[in-house]
Amino acid sequence: MLNQYPNAILFCLLAIGTFFISSCEKNKAAQQYLFLGHTYQWGVKDNNRIDYRLKDFDFDRFDQVWLGGDLCARTNESPATLAYLDSIFDLASARTHWTLGNHDVKYGGRSWKVISDVTQRKSYYSTYFDGVCLAVLNTNEFHYPQYEPKPEECEILEGQIKMLENIADTISNASHLVILHHLVLLSNERSNNELKMNLVWNLYQPELTVDCAGEHDFDSRIYPILASIQRKGIAVILVGGDLGQRSKAFEYQTEEGIWFLGSGINNSAVDHYIPEYVTNTNPDSILIFEHDLEKSKLSWEFFPLSEYIR
Repeated sequence: MLNQYPNAILFCLLAIGTFFISSCEKNKAAQQYLFLGHTYQWGVKDNNRIDYRLKDFDFDRFDQVWLGGDLCARTNESPATLAYLDSIFDLASARTHWTLGNHDVKYGGRSWKVISDVTQRKSYYSTYFDGVCLAVLNTNEFHYPQYEPKPEECEILEGQIKMLENIADTISNASHLVILHHLVLLSNERSNNELKMNLVWNLYQPELTVDCAGEHDFDSRIYPILASIQRKGIAVILVGGDLGQRSKAFEYQTEEGIWFLGSGINNSAVDHYIPEYVTNTNPDSILIFEHDLEKSKLSWEFFPLSEYIR
């Protein structure tokens, strides 16, 4: 009987094929990126675990996973901890990007190499995908003016400034420049003193310098580079991860149109102990970006962590 209706069968097959092709194209036209900051679990004996609430988190549902630093309380102290993190995040994957926090590097001799051996990347770098230029900074090398950086530290400091300058000189096809960092980069002055960063971020150190000579802070050396990119019509968005103890989410747009965002979790401390400097135990939130590839639109929203736990 089926052979009596070959045209009808062909039509149905074509319709089904068109449906699946359209579905795939629709999926490709929109992507989601997850940003997680300050993920370490409080009260772990060896300080080597991420927040237990993330144990069954579905990271695979996101096209990109951006890590804002402080993954564990003592991330680089043991190779086993890095192996554990790699099993969760696939740290060398093109879809995983990690800006190092102070808890990621201040143990194990402050060596970046043990982490780079796993990520197969420098502690700072840039990459490009789907109209987004993504730059990852190592803000741990920012230092007090009186400190004299070692040659390898100067290499990082000057290298990442040069990286941003090169991006400013050559960027053309990107619709967005997204910069991942750990330490707060927005200053009270840049917000026209509308905000007090020490009441928002876990640690506010506006006196830190960003170059080897110790002569320039972020506002005087790096921000003008980013402003020049913004003037080209390329949206600049900075996303930091040292948050969660005083606030759960942060966003601010400067007069030049540059966005500063922040997201971090910290409430595993509630079941352990809460030090005086932890002033916010409201529900933790995470930051999710929606990227409309057809319209070159990148939007974001903060969601309660509880909504994404299985």
